[in-house]
Amino acid sequence: MDVQIRDAAALCRVSPIMLRAYLEARGWALTETWRNRVMVWAKTGHPEARDLLAPLREQSDVYAVRIAEAVALLAEIEERSQLDVYYDLMGAGADTVRLRTLNGIRQEGWNLSDSADFLALARDLLTASARYAERPGQAVYRGRVSGAVTDYVRAVRALPGYAARNELTLHSPVPAGYGVQGDLGDGVKPPFPRQTTLALHNGLRDADRTVLAVIGGAEIAATFDAVAREGVSANFCDAISTLAQQGHGVGISVQWADARPANTPTDEFRFSESAAAVFGEAAKLLRLKSPFLDAHITGEIVRLYRERYDEFDGQAVVMCELDRRPVTLEVQFDFADREKVLGAFRDGVEISLDGDIHRIGNKYQIRNPRNFAAASG
Repeated sequence: MDVQIRDAAALCRVSPIMLRAYLEARGWALTETWRNRVMVWAKTGHPEARDLLAPLREQSDVYAVRIAEAVALLAEIEERSQLDVYYDLMGAGADTVRLRTLNGIRQEGWNLSDSADFLALARDLLTASARYAERPGQAVYRGRVSGAVTDYVRAVRALPGYAARNELTLHSPVPAGYGVQGDLGDGVKPPFPRQTTLALHNGLRDADRTVLAVIGGAEIAATFDAVAREGVSANFCDAISTLAQQGHGVGISVQWADARPANTPTDEFRFSESAAAVFGEAAKLLRLKSPFLDAHITGEIVRLYRERYDEFDGQAVVMCELDRRPVTLEVQFDFADREKVLGAFRDGVEISLDGDIHRIGNKYQIRNPRNFAAASG
């Protein structure tokens, strides 16, 4: 069935820059510009093909009509559906991330649960890369996700139809590059969405190399520790591990937007089910070794080393949740908080504080505790 696109709002989302980038990447040549309203394009090497008229003014009343005509002509020349052409036009203004299951796991499409799980894992992978782009150099990213990372993830779009093909295509919109951009390259100061997809690509490259080294006999802790602060964080490892488990192997690739080329090759990185176990173990080790800096902790005081008011020295044990599991933390409270600490322990109320969590042997300690507060009993 050949679907014709007539939705004006959808057509208007194709900007002149997206259309231009799409045409240039596929061998079309600009022959003239008419009154700063229309660009006339000819298909190189296909003199029999009709000229394509690309509108320049997005505010024009007929903009959607002209884009619809362009989509129809491209579909005819490329012998593809208008829907496929439209999605590729949208992709011209976005970096494209593709995830697919390996090993021919199933012939039928995903059910609702499979689809939701795969989408959630893809979100976790992009979130890990975005957190690295925002604050590089951490082996583990804990705590709340920033507004910048949240806004980025919300802007990413999944193309329809993935449930039937056991693969997922994501569009990560990126601002177009203009003029000097091509001369200076993305190394100058790429926008945050491009920083994220570059972090994803580089993380996949390093993860692929590292997991092969471990499978070949390298020591896992030291090997992953060497690349953890370059984007292969515990969060990144967890996402790949679960994706590879669910997909019986997973292939992941990043393709750069036509509207903003990058000097980085497009490769697919493949991770097997056996690699999933390595990534899962690496994530655990990275979390164990990495301090949780500037953590906000909520929990309950479950033990005081000295409960008498006149003997209390500030040492206590707090039960809270860390990395989605309950743990006990040793705390040396400030003497000035003595009365509030004793009252919170006596009444069993929730407390909160900020501090740096360190693992010492099999125990956790909070260093530099601050901002202590207790709920009303």
